[in-house]
Amino acid sequence: MKRRIFILFLSIHIFAFLSFAEEAEIVLPSLTTYVPGSVEQKIVITNEEIKTAHFESFAELVERCGIQMLSYGAFGLESKPSIRGFTDETVRVVIDGICVNNAQYGTFDLSSINLDSVEKIEIIRGGFTEGVEDEEAVGGVIYISMKKAQPDNSFSAEIAAKTFFNYEQPLDSVFQKLAFAGQFGENTFINSSAAFNYANNRFLYKVDKLSSLCDGAFGGLVTAGKDGDLYWGKKGVFRSQENACVVDGHSSTFVTHYFGEGNYFSIGDLFYAGHKNTPGQVNSKNFGLLRDYNNNLSFSLWNPAVFDCFNLKNSVSWLSNSRFYKNDSASENSRHFINSIKYTGSADFNSIAGGRVFQTVGLSADFTTLDSTNDGKHLQFSGVIKETSKIAAGGGWTFSFPLAFKFSVNDNKLNFAFVPKTGVAWENGFWRFSADVYRMVQFPNIDDLFWEGGGFHGNSNLRPESGWGADFGVALKNIQIGKKRGGSFLNCGFTIFSDYYKDKIRWANNITENLSSAFYFGVDFNLSAVFFNKFWTFAINGEYLYNRLLGKESKYTYGKRIMWTPDFVCNFSTALNFSLAKVSFSATYTGRRYTDNMNLYYLNPYVLMNLAVEGSAFGGKFVPYLKIDNLLNWQYQSVEGYAMPGISLTVGGRYVLK
Repeated sequence: MKRRIFILFLSIHIFAFLSFAEEAEIVLPSLTTYVPGSVEQKIVITNEEIKTAHFESFAELVERCGIQMLSYGAFGLESKPSIRGFTDETVRVVIDGICVNNAQYGTFDLSSINLDSVEKIEIIRGGFTEGVEDEEAVGGVIYISMKKAQPDNSFSAEIAAKTFFNYEQPLDSVFQKLAFAGQFGENTFINSSAAFNYANNRFLYKVDKLSSLCDGAFGGLVTAGKDGDLYWGKKGVFRSQENACVVDGHSSTFVTHYFGEGNYFSIGDLFYAGHKNTPGQVNSKNFGLLRDYNNNLSFSLWNPAVFDCFNLKNSVSWLSNSRFYKNDSASENSRHFINSIKYTGSADFNSIAGGRVFQTVGLSADFTTLDSTNDGKHLQFSGVIKETSKIAAGGGWTFSFPLAFKFSVNDNKLNFAFVPKTGVAWENGFWRFSADVYRMVQFPNIDDLFWEGGGFHGNSNLRPESGWGADFGVALKNIQIGKKRGGSFLNCGFTIFSDYYKDKIRWANNITENLSSAFYFGVDFNLSAVFFNKFWTFAINGEYLYNRLLGKESKYTYGKRIMWTPDFVCNFSTALNFSLAKVSFSATYTGRRYTDNMNLYYLNPYVLMNLAVEGSAFGGKFVPYLKIDNLLNWQYQSVEGYAMPGISLTVGGRYVLK
């Protein structure tokens, strides 16, 4: 409580200072450069696309990008992204230049982000990254840019209600959002939003007479046998999910002030509180209760064109994560308190050699304290020193050389690694070719090193996971479709990738050990088009993956596919912008996944179809919408034994006042 009062008191004084700060004309200078912004290939999702699709959660958005999500239930329950077969610990999440992955277990709770406060999302697949803040990425990076400056004052309120067509609980969930953006004086901006969600999650799922979950569309009418043949008319009964209620809330506030020629600083706070019942597997009687309280207080300072020579960026953040868990077994009740101070700073030299050399140098460091029931009390100090040199060699060629030194100190244990990378790109007005080679290093997290609980033990002697990867990509950009059809453009591309990874950390014999090494090969692909000045748009994003375990410690797993990794993931989405309504549709396919590394059992593929319709604004202020998720009522499992929701209908409206 004292901490909340202090933050409120500090915010009021900062706001008062900013409101009466000296006004100056906002000028955004640009330095000379012939170097493209990035050799990396990104999936970009704008705030407008988020609004049109009416995503309920961040996890839902990531899945619509053709990325596998390991989900344990409906809204608010745990969801983990997996990119190129690498798990969530190797996927970095970066918010406004600060990596927010949890130091204890390496992940980030996607449900703690309020999408209404997000300006833009960028997703990079693979381990070739050029920024200092994302250096530990192996599977990929999710960049999140929060809303900050908006020239006009605006207020919006949104409410939506959801049903799973369960007669026991006709009205299942309610979602509420509030947002305000405004300008105080000429150069000071505030952007604030809040959300409150209540989800009973009483969806219907189907089981057979052995209480095993059914698979297939329309309530599990189609299933696949062990011989691969399809069987129709599988009998089963519907049950109503219990002990899955989620009540959570978000708040975010950013105050940004511009001074001088494009210089600005921003102070922001992100807060999340979640009270979540965790139902467990359908055949389990062990239900849990999880309470999460997360806070991210940050300060950023940007000075563009310092001495007309370089851009200077500095960000510092305090991340607090408190988690409380209990279930029917008193021995598994636990609490975990994590506090981290993180700093990221970089200088971008753009105008070297007449703008043909781009040089970035940066430092990222964090200090973490942990007080945990299962891990005990520990300190961690980690960081990255990185430089990236990019050279425009003429003729459309660009070379990139990111080099990083990273370290991590856990109590008295030191891990250190040198991470070199190199990339090259060639492009003209339409074509773009790129290739890169990179090293990957992932240090053990605190749970891996020190966990004690449930009969499992951490291992303080673990080695870092490491490996090498390479990409080759081809892309076509902004191809005009038809000379007489203005505003119609096509973009497409694919990337072939290959990775070798060793010393993979996994649980074996009730302890964490460096056991697995594996080979990965696959193709990422994308296709997007805009027709008739954005009247019709569509996009396809997906991934084909081939991987094999190479660890010879077990003859039963050698040469087998890695568990939980699908061979194919793909999403198709399209939207039509009529004068009276916007209609968007998406279909996501997730392929077969083995549930063990011996490849004896697997989960069947599934298809999720979703439809959203947004009406035109009444009186220019009120926008109604509805969305139907899982149109085929597909009964499926994302993780073995955990029931997932069938068809649902959400009806809502958004009121905007400017």
